[in-house]
Amino acid sequence: MSEKVIVKELKNQVIVSSPGPQGPRGRTILNGSTAPANNLGLSGDFYYNTETTEFYGPKKSDGSWSDATIILLNNVPEHFQASWELNQLVGPVNGVYSVEITHNLGFSPNVTVKSSAGDTLETGVEYSSLNKITLTMAQPFSGTVFLS
Repeated sequence: MSEKVIVKELKNQVIVSSPGPQGPRGRTILNGSTAPANNLGLSGDFYYNTETTEFYGPKKSDGSWSDATIILLNNVPEHFQASWELNQLVGPVNGVYSVEITHNLGFSPNVTVKSSAGDTLETGVEYSSLNKITLTMAQPFSGTVFLS
């Protein structure tokens, strides 16, 4: 017995009658090897000094960089990792185990947790401050946290 397969193709058309209005100007990240001159960039722009790793911005509405925030990027760690053992866990408190991690990154990082066996696990994450997190888990395990 022979079988037939029938394929039908539908073609959709998209008709654009006219483009919409121009959107607002985006922000620009400029760069150079010295501090930014006031005639460089527009209000809201950012600037990266490639020699000092200073990141300026945003440029103020008065046209100057003088009051712009400056962050020295080479002092910001790219990542952090810490491990804990079972005896470092607190709990269970209401059926939940926890461990506090002090990272001193100065921001709320992305969090990846791996058990000591190497499995990636999901845990609760509480950002206690810009320098500490608390991991919460239903079952106790030892592991490593990777922050970025």
